[in-house]
Amino acid sequence: MSPSIDRALRAFVCITAIPGCLLALSMAAFAQTTLAPAVPAASNLAAQEKQWQNCEGGYYTGPRQGKRNYSNDKYLWVVTLEFAKRFCMPEHMVSQELKGAEAIAFRMVDGGDNERCGVDDDGKAHCSEDSVGRFEIYLPQSLNLPSANPEVKFFYGEYKDSEMHISSRKGQTGVEEKASRLMRYRKGEYKLAEGRTNHFAHPYAHPDPGHLFALIYAHEGKGRWPVAPLREVGFRGDWIQGMDMVILEEQLGIQFAWELDHYKAAKLSPATRDGQYLIVMDKRDSQSGGKRLSEKAIPQDHAHVIYLPHEFAQQIRQASMRRGGNWLDFVKTMQQR
Repeated sequence: MSPSIDRALRAFVCITAIPGCLLALSMAAFAQTTLAPAVPAASNLAAQEKQWQNCEGGYYTGPRQGKRNYSNDKYLWVVTLEFAKRFCMPEHMVSQELKGAEAIAFRMVDGGDNERCGVDDDGKAHCSEDSVGRFEIYLPQSLNLPSANPEVKFFYGEYKDSEMHISSRKGQTGVEEKASRLMRYRKGEYKLAEGRTNHFAHPYAHPDPGHLFALIYAHEGKGRWPVAPLREVGFRGDWIQGMDMVILEEQLGIQFAWELDHYKAAKLSPATRDGQYLIVMDKRDSQSGGKRLSEKAIPQDHAHVIYLPHEFAQQIRQASMRRGGNWLDFVKTMQQR
């Protein structure tokens, strides 16, 4: 039966059998038409799309409510208001808590190259999680951050090769060093190819580590406990006009699992707002260089500090500790707002 015929029959029954029913039926129909979500007209959608693409620096191509065509964004974003205005970013990505960077795009990268394993007493193998957390951080060049190799404007270290499965030393005693790429580099016998030299750190920690990054949990004015070191795996100088991008990676799952012991010992909830997660860059000086990360004052004992918004940090914890499931399914729940 068609909806129009059904409505007509109900109205006829209402009029002939139940006094006052017609008024109730009319009010219900009015409520349905006024409370039902309106479907935007094609002209309104076109105007909205045009607005989303009318920003000074470009525009965000990923999903947003009402958008018909978009790129499948696999990142979890947090941006400043200025960055959002410049690139037409969705409002739900903006956070006033983000300090020290203009934007951060985070994602889990499957298939970590260096997966360590061990065998227990029952003969069962246990391997570290192979999912790597990746932070792509947009930094204003006005920060003028120190670097080990300031001349390097492009660094791509995101790939590994089979040499990592060959020990850097020969024999059980570890006395005789093999002629590996690493040792040849340290002896000055091997030069890195273009794009393989870090910007902030030194490759192979030679002649010194350079400026290293770490994720820490800050509480009581210092880094109460370090969560994980973050490896510099990429750098893009002037990637966006006036901004550089540094790419940091680490297998975060096992570190966040160990971190629960710190929360328990400190009698804190992992969701507490008493502290804050930070990404810090090491300061290479005699005063702060000798201190442990947990002892360093914030921000003065670091070359740079990036303050992560509370909700964003909790989403990273949740994503990093997930077992199974699809990362894209997880991140889509944050995108469709």
